[in-house]
Amino acid sequence: MAGNKVIAIVGAGIGGIAAGIALYRAGFTVRIFERAGQLAEAGTGISLWHNGTGILNELGVLPEILKHGQIGTNFLLRTQSGKLLMNISTSEADTPTVCVHRADLLRVLAAALPPECFCLGHELAGLEITGHKASLQFKNQNSFICDGVVGADGVHSRLRAMLAKRREPAHRGYVIFRGLADAPTGLPPGCNGETWGAGHRFGMLAIGKNLGHNVGKNLGRNKICWYATANTSGLNRPSAGRKEWLQDVFKAWHDPIPQLLATTDPAAILVTNARDLKPARQLSSGPVTLLGDAAHALTPNLGQGACVALEDALVLARCLSCQSDVSSGFRRYESLRFPHVRSAVLRSRWLGHVGQWESPIAVFLRNLVTRRLPARLFECHSTFAEHMAALTGRTLKEVAA
Repeated sequence: MAGNKVIAIVGAGIGGIAAGIALYRAGFTVRIFERAGQLAEAGTGISLWHNGTGILNELGVLPEILKHGQIGTNFLLRTQSGKLLMNISTSEADTPTVCVHRADLLRVLAAALPPECFCLGHELAGLEITGHKASLQFKNQNSFICDGVVGADGVHSRLRAMLAKRREPAHRGYVIFRGLADAPTGLPPGCNGETWGAGHRFGMLAIGKNLGHNVGKNLGRNKICWYATANTSGLNRPSAGRKEWLQDVFKAWHDPIPQLLATTDPAAILVTNARDLKPARQLSSGPVTLLGDAAHALTPNLGQGACVALEDALVLARCLSCQSDVSSGFRRYESLRFPHVRSAVLRSRWLGHVGQWESPIAVFLRNLVTRRLPARLFECHSTFAEHMAALTGRTLKEVAA
């Protein structure tokens, strides 16, 4: 269906740019509107499991991303004393698991599109639908008429707020701290993991040397992205004293957790609320749809937020390519994605709930059950073609074609 169809994407994050690449490669004219004056991704590191790296490989950018990230071979679950609960192999899929800085990932994605695809400094002000066309109005007084609009502007999506069935993200009772630190010597290569305590968790991702990201004096040093959780009845903790508070909470936890916190710049510690967004069977009507966190935000417990957005991007492009009009393509995309993202949202929510248990008895039982579960239940043993067949409902022969 591509022809001369013009698709506008609101939001130049990971999902928005990936959708732009997939649509551009399918023959659509793409314009990505971003309210910021430059492309920049807030945050620290990100894990890309096999389903995400499979999409990146399809988009032709995985080799470049591998230059900046760190391949993971195992994901280790431990108790706060360091006792191993589970060793999940992440090396058996046909594309690797990779941990990379968000800024490096964004920069590689953006380089895969011509500069004229990006319209920076465009903050959305309004949306009008007339027949089969959509018109976007921006606060800088510019407007844009197109055949379809994809909202990829995050969990607090402005575009989603303009739609009839407004949905708001729900806070799940805990906050997440994130930071960067130099990788300690002697840390096994390729081993990432998460440690479970009572009401707190601590995770570590080796993200490589971040050659394109300014990390201050230690530019080019191997880095660890760490994250920590804490139950709370309120919202974000104030920035003052974050590092000291975290050091006090995790001071007796196994190495190298205290060392990572000690070497982290306190000014660079980020904190966000754990929240998710209930998926909907139909996200909009007419030539408008949503993608990524704007459509179905996940809590970060599965490490699938970016991966799900990448899946959205490729499925969206394939649906638009196969349908007779944009609205039909969008509705097909939404119907295909709903069961998968609903499962991901609920599984991530449940895992976060269990991981944040505080009762000593509950924690003991959780750890006991986890130790006895076979790690293969959580490992990937399917090919990317099989995964795409599950996502699109098509046969392996059709997917390969």
